[in-house]
Amino acid sequence: MKNIAHKLKFLIITVLAISVSSCDAILEEDITDFGTGPNFVGFSAAALTLNAETSGEEFSRMVPIRIIGPTVTSLNDEVEVTVSVDPSSTAIEGVHYRLDSNTVTLRPSESDTDVFAGGLPITILTEGLQAPLATAPILVLNITSAESNDNIVINDKTKTARVTLSYACPFDTANYEGTWIATSVDFPRVYLNGIVPFEIVAGPGENQITLINPAAHPEGYDIIVDVNPANGNLTIARQAFLNYNSFNVTQYGELRIEGTGTSGPAAGECFGQFSINTGYFVDAGTFGEFGMSFVRVAG
Repeated sequence: MKNIAHKLKFLIITVLAISVSSCDAILEEDITDFGTGPNFVGFSAAALTLNAETSGEEFSRMVPIRIIGPTVTSLNDEVEVTVSVDPSSTAIEGVHYRLDSNTVTLRPSESDTDVFAGGLPITILTEGLQAPLATAPILVLNITSAESNDNIVINDKTKTARVTLSYACPFDTANYEGTWIATSVDFPRVYLNGIVPFEIVAGPGENQITLINPAAHPEGYDIIVDVNPANGNLTIARQAFLNYNSFNVTQYGELRIEGTGTSGPAAGECFGQFSINTGYFVDAGTFGEFGMSFVRVAG
Protein backbone atom coordinates (compact mmCIF):
# COMPACT_ATOMS: atom_id res chain seq x y z
CA MET A 1 0.00 0.00 0.00
CA LYS A 2 2.87 2.34 0.89
CA ASN A 3 4.56 1.54 -2.42
CA ILE A 4 1.37 2.31 -4.40
CA ALA A 5 0.87 5.59 -2.54
CA HIS A 6 4.49 6.54 -3.19
CA LYS A 7 4.12 5.86 -6.94
CA LEU A 8 0.85 7.81 -7.09
CA LYS A 9 2.44 10.79 -5.34
CA PHE A 10 5.36 10.69 -7.78
CA LEU A 11 2.94 10.55 -10.75
CA ILE A 12 0.96 13.59 -9.54
CA ILE A 13 4.13 15.63 -9.02
CA THR A 14 5.33 14.71 -12.51
CA VAL A 15 2.04 15.75 -14.15
CA LEU A 16 2.04 19.07 -12.30
CA ALA A 17 5.61 19.74 -13.36
CA ILE A 18 4.75 19.08 -17.02
CA SER A 19 1.65 21.31 -16.78
CA VAL A 20 3.61 24.20 -15.28
CA SER A 21 6.31 23.79 -17.89
CA SER A 22 3.71 23.81 -20.69
CA CYS A 23 2.00 26.93 -19.27
CA ASP A 24 5.36 28.70 -19.09
CA ALA A 25 6.02 27.82 -22.71
CA ILE A 26 2.61 29.17 -23.81
CA LEU A 27 3.06 32.30 -21.73
CA GLU A 28 6.53 32.89 -23.17
CA GLU A 29 5.19 32.36 -26.68
CA ASP A 30 2.35 34.85 -26.10
CA ILE A 31 4.74 37.42 -24.72
CA THR A 32 7.09 36.91 -27.61
CA ASP A 33 4.31 37.29 -30.26
CA PHE A 34 2.23 39.99 -28.55
CA GLY A 35 2.22 43.30 -30.43
CA THR A 36 4.04 41.96 -33.50
CA GLY A 37 1.04 41.05 -35.72
CA PRO A 38 -0.14 43.14 -38.69
CA ASN A 39 -2.56 46.05 -38.60
CA PHE A 40 -5.70 45.60 -40.68
CA VAL A 41 -7.35 48.16 -42.94
CA GLY A 42 -11.01 47.82 -43.93
CA PHE A 43 -14.37 49.54 -44.12
CA SER A 44 -15.90 50.39 -40.75
CA ALA A 45 -19.07 48.54 -41.83
CA ALA A 46 -19.68 45.85 -44.41
CA ALA A 47 -23.05 47.41 -45.28
CA LEU A 48 -24.37 50.92 -44.79
CA THR A 49 -27.05 53.25 -46.13
CA LEU A 50 -26.55 56.81 -47.36
CA ASN A 51 -29.70 58.96 -47.52
CA ALA A 52 -30.53 61.88 -49.78
CA GLU A 53 -33.70 63.77 -50.70
CA THR A 54 -34.59 63.92 -54.39
CA SER A 55 -34.48 67.71 -54.47
CA GLY A 56 -32.28 68.00 -57.55
CA GLU A 57 -29.29 68.91 -55.40
CA GLU A 58 -26.03 67.07 -54.77
CA PHE A 59 -25.28 65.62 -51.33
CA SER A 60 -21.78 64.96 -49.97
CA ARG A 61 -21.44 61.79 -47.94
CA MET A 62 -18.58 59.71 -46.49
CA VAL A 63 -17.90 55.97 -46.36
CA PRO A 64 -15.73 55.40 -43.28
CA ILE A 65 -12.50 53.36 -43.48
CA ARG A 66 -10.21 52.52 -40.57
CA ILE A 67 -7.09 50.67 -39.47
CA ILE A 68 -7.09 48.57 -36.32
CA GLY A 69 -4.37 46.37 -34.91
CA PRO A 70 -1.76 45.80 -32.19
CA THR A 71 0.62 48.60 -33.24
CA VAL A 72 -1.76 51.28 -34.53
CA THR A 73 -0.55 53.74 -31.91
CA SER A 74 2.99 53.48 -33.24
CA LEU A 75 2.14 54.08 -36.91
CA ASN A 76 4.14 57.05 -38.10
CA ASP A 77 2.96 57.72 -41.64
CA GLU A 78 -0.36 58.58 -43.20
CA VAL A 79 -1.83 55.62 -45.03
CA GLU A 80 -3.27 56.05 -48.52
CA VAL A 81 -6.02 53.56 -49.36
CA THR A 82 -7.27 52.94 -52.90
CA VAL A 83 -10.85 51.89 -53.55
CA SER A 84 -12.50 50.51 -56.68
CA VAL A 85 -16.14 50.11 -57.74
CA ASP A 86 -17.22 46.50 -58.05
CA PRO A 87 -18.94 45.54 -61.36
CA SER A 88 -21.83 44.04 -59.37
CA SER A 89 -22.96 47.56 -58.37
CA THR A 90 -26.43 48.58 -59.51
CA ALA A 91 -25.80 52.27 -58.79
CA ILE A 92 -24.82 54.13 -61.97
CA GLU A 93 -21.97 56.61 -61.90
CA GLY A 94 -23.11 59.99 -63.21
CA VAL A 95 -26.76 59.13 -62.47
CA HIS A 96 -26.83 58.09 -58.82
CA TYR A 97 -23.37 59.02 -57.57
CA ARG A 98 -19.99 60.56 -58.35
CA LEU A 99 -16.58 59.62 -56.97
CA ASP A 100 -14.33 62.68 -57.01
CA SER A 101 -11.44 60.47 -55.91
CA ASN A 102 -10.86 56.76 -55.47
CA THR A 103 -8.27 57.27 -52.74
CA VAL A 104 -8.52 58.31 -49.10
CA THR A 105 -5.79 59.24 -46.64
CA LEU A 106 -6.10 57.69 -43.19
CA ARG A 107 -4.75 59.55 -40.17
CA PRO A 108 -4.88 59.03 -36.39
CA SER A 109 -8.45 59.34 -35.13
CA GLU A 110 -9.11 62.40 -32.98
CA SER A 111 -11.60 60.50 -30.83
CA ASP A 112 -9.83 57.12 -30.55
CA THR A 113 -6.02 56.93 -30.38
CA ASP A 114 -6.16 53.19 -31.12
CA VAL A 115 -7.60 53.74 -34.59
CA PHE A 116 -6.42 55.24 -37.86
CA ALA A 117 -9.48 56.53 -39.70
CA GLY A 118 -10.74 58.41 -42.71
CA GLY A 119 -13.63 58.56 -45.14
CA LEU A 120 -14.04 58.04 -48.87
CA PRO A 121 -16.06 61.00 -50.20
CA ILE A 122 -19.10 60.16 -52.32
CA THR A 123 -21.43 62.66 -53.98
CA ILE A 124 -25.02 61.44 -54.26
CA LEU A 125 -26.79 62.85 -57.30
CA THR A 126 -30.54 63.53 -57.30
CA GLU A 127 -31.14 65.60 -60.44
CA GLY A 128 -33.76 63.94 -62.64
CA LEU A 129 -34.63 61.37 -59.97
CA GLN A 130 -37.99 61.13 -58.25
CA ALA A 131 -38.51 59.22 -55.04
CA PRO A 132 -39.44 56.68 -54.10
CA LEU A 133 -37.39 54.60 -56.54
CA ALA A 134 -38.64 51.12 -57.31
CA THR A 135 -35.31 49.67 -56.09
CA ALA A 136 -32.60 51.41 -54.11
CA PRO A 137 -29.30 51.48 -56.07
CA ILE A 138 -26.41 49.57 -54.48
CA LEU A 139 -22.80 50.76 -54.75
CA VAL A 140 -20.29 47.98 -54.00
CA LEU A 141 -16.82 49.22 -53.06
CA ASN A 142 -13.59 47.21 -52.71
CA ILE A 143 -10.34 48.22 -51.03
CA THR A 144 -7.61 47.30 -53.51
CA SER A 145 -4.44 48.65 -51.88
CA ALA A 146 -3.04 50.41 -48.82
CA GLU A 147 0.30 52.20 -49.23
CA SER A 148 2.39 52.61 -46.09
CA ASN A 149 5.87 51.99 -44.74
CA ASP A 150 4.27 50.19 -41.80
CA ASN A 151 2.88 46.67 -41.51
CA ILE A 152 -0.62 47.13 -43.06
CA VAL A 153 -2.76 44.27 -44.39
CA ILE A 154 -6.16 44.51 -46.12
CA ASN A 155 -8.79 42.82 -43.95
CA ASP A 156 -10.53 40.13 -45.99
CA LYS A 157 -13.65 40.40 -43.81
CA THR A 158 -14.13 44.16 -44.31
CA LYS A 159 -12.44 44.89 -47.62
CA THR A 160 -15.85 45.17 -49.32
CA ALA A 161 -18.75 47.49 -48.46
CA ARG A 162 -22.27 47.45 -49.88
CA VAL A 163 -23.54 51.02 -49.87
CA THR A 164 -27.29 51.46 -50.33
CA LEU A 165 -28.24 54.83 -51.84
CA SER A 166 -31.61 55.58 -50.25
CA TYR A 167 -33.61 58.32 -51.98
CA ALA A 168 -36.27 60.03 -49.92
CA CYS A 169 -39.02 62.41 -50.98
CA PRO A 170 -38.55 66.04 -49.95
CA PHE A 171 -40.98 66.67 -47.13
CA ASP A 172 -44.11 68.52 -48.16
CA THR A 173 -47.51 68.30 -46.50
CA ALA A 174 -49.01 68.65 -49.99
CA ASN A 175 -47.84 65.05 -50.59
CA TYR A 176 -50.55 63.92 -48.15
CA GLU A 177 -53.37 65.64 -50.01
CA GLY A 178 -55.90 63.45 -51.77
CA THR A 179 -58.50 60.79 -51.10
CA TRP A 180 -57.84 58.13 -48.46
CA ILE A 181 -59.68 55.12 -47.07
CA ALA A 182 -59.30 52.94 -43.99
CA THR A 183 -57.95 49.42 -44.51
CA SER A 184 -58.25 48.34 -40.87
CA VAL A 185 -60.29 49.65 -37.95
CA ASP A 186 -59.78 48.09 -34.51
CA PHE A 187 -62.36 50.13 -32.61
CA PRO A 188 -65.71 48.33 -33.01
CA ARG A 189 -67.90 51.38 -33.73
CA VAL A 190 -66.55 54.19 -35.90
CA TYR A 191 -68.54 54.21 -39.13
CA LEU A 192 -72.32 54.42 -39.29
CA ASN A 193 -72.78 52.60 -42.57
CA GLY A 194 -69.49 50.97 -43.46
CA ILE A 195 -66.07 52.40 -44.33
CA VAL A 196 -66.11 55.41 -46.65
CA PRO A 197 -63.25 57.45 -48.19
CA PHE A 198 -62.35 60.93 -46.97
CA GLU A 199 -60.10 63.82 -48.03
CA ILE A 200 -56.84 65.11 -46.56
CA VAL A 201 -55.69 68.70 -47.10
CA ALA A 202 -52.50 70.48 -46.03
CA GLY A 203 -52.63 72.82 -43.02
CA PRO A 204 -53.93 74.69 -41.17
CA GLY A 205 -50.47 75.18 -39.64
CA GLU A 206 -46.94 74.43 -40.78
CA ASN A 207 -46.25 70.67 -40.83
CA GLN A 208 -49.93 69.92 -40.25
CA ILE A 209 -52.54 68.06 -42.28
CA THR A 210 -56.30 67.90 -41.80
CA LEU A 211 -58.41 64.76 -42.16
CA ILE A 212 -61.80 65.95 -43.41
CA ASN A 213 -64.52 64.15 -41.44
CA PRO A 214 -62.68 60.79 -41.53
CA ALA A 215 -65.49 59.02 -39.59
CA ALA A 216 -68.15 60.33 -42.04
CA HIS A 217 -70.50 61.51 -39.28
CA PRO A 218 -73.19 64.20 -39.58
CA GLU A 219 -71.29 66.45 -37.17
CA GLY A 220 -68.40 66.61 -39.66
CA TYR A 221 -65.52 66.41 -37.18
CA ASP A 222 -62.18 67.17 -38.85
CA ILE A 223 -58.95 65.83 -37.33
CA ILE A 224 -55.78 67.96 -37.36
CA VAL A 225 -52.55 65.95 -37.38
CA ASP A 226 -49.00 67.18 -36.73
CA VAL A 227 -46.39 65.62 -39.03
CA ASN A 228 -42.71 65.36 -38.16
CA PRO A 229 -40.86 66.42 -41.35
CA ALA A 230 -37.79 64.38 -40.38
CA ASN A 231 -39.45 60.95 -40.30
CA GLY A 232 -43.16 61.23 -41.13
CA ASN A 233 -44.25 60.41 -37.58
CA LEU A 234 -47.70 61.69 -36.65
CA THR A 235 -49.08 63.27 -33.48
CA ILE A 236 -52.79 63.76 -32.79
CA ALA A 237 -53.76 66.07 -29.95
CA ARG A 238 -57.03 65.19 -28.21
CA GLN A 239 -59.98 66.31 -30.33
CA ALA A 240 -63.51 65.28 -31.26
CA PHE A 241 -63.78 62.35 -33.65
CA LEU A 242 -67.44 61.29 -33.62
CA ASN A 243 -70.64 61.60 -31.60
CA TYR A 244 -72.42 58.63 -30.08
CA ASN A 245 -75.73 60.42 -30.51
CA SER A 246 -75.48 59.31 -34.14
CA PHE A 247 -75.73 55.73 -32.86
CA ASN A 248 -78.61 56.65 -30.53
CA VAL A 249 -76.30 56.01 -27.58
CA THR A 250 -76.82 59.25 -25.71
CA GLN A 251 -75.08 58.31 -22.47
CA TYR A 252 -71.64 58.72 -24.07
CA GLY A 253 -72.08 61.77 -26.28
CA GLU A 254 -68.97 63.13 -27.98
CA LEU A 255 -66.00 60.80 -28.42
CA ARG A 256 -62.46 62.18 -28.68
CA ILE A 257 -59.19 60.60 -29.84
CA GLU A 258 -55.55 61.28 -28.97
CA GLY A 259 -52.39 59.44 -29.99
CA THR A 260 -49.55 58.93 -32.44
CA GLY A 261 -48.89 57.33 -35.80
CA THR A 262 -46.50 56.77 -38.68
CA SER A 263 -46.61 57.50 -42.40
CA GLY A 264 -44.52 56.48 -45.36
CA PRO A 265 -44.24 55.52 -49.02
CA ALA A 266 -46.48 52.97 -50.68
CA ALA A 267 -47.41 51.99 -54.20
CA GLY A 268 -44.78 54.26 -55.73
CA GLU A 269 -45.90 57.35 -53.78
CA CYS A 270 -43.89 59.42 -51.32
CA PHE A 271 -46.69 59.15 -48.75
CA GLY A 272 -49.09 56.41 -49.69
CA GLN A 273 -50.06 54.97 -46.31
CA PHE A 274 -50.34 55.93 -42.67
CA SER A 275 -51.41 54.33 -39.42
CA ILE A 276 -52.50 55.77 -36.09
CA ASN A 277 -52.84 54.34 -32.60
CA THR A 278 -55.13 56.46 -30.46
CA GLY A 279 -56.97 56.44 -27.19
CA TYR A 280 -60.79 56.76 -27.33
CA PHE A 281 -62.23 59.08 -24.68
CA VAL A 282 -65.70 60.16 -23.55
CA ASP A 283 -66.73 62.21 -20.53
CA ALA A 284 -67.36 59.05 -18.55
CA GLY A 285 -63.85 57.67 -19.16
CA THR A 286 -61.87 55.84 -21.83
CA PHE A 287 -62.48 52.78 -24.00
CA GLY A 288 -58.71 52.14 -24.37
CA GLU A 289 -56.32 52.38 -27.33
CA PHE A 290 -57.10 51.17 -30.84
CA GLY A 291 -55.42 51.31 -34.22
CA MET A 292 -56.48 52.38 -37.70
CA SER A 293 -54.63 52.10 -41.00
CA PHE A 294 -55.21 54.03 -44.22
CA VAL A 295 -54.09 54.03 -47.84
CA ARG A 296 -54.49 56.56 -50.60
CA VAL A 297 -57.28 55.85 -53.07
CA ALA A 298 -55.93 55.45 -56.59
CA GLY A 299 -57.10 57.77 -59.29
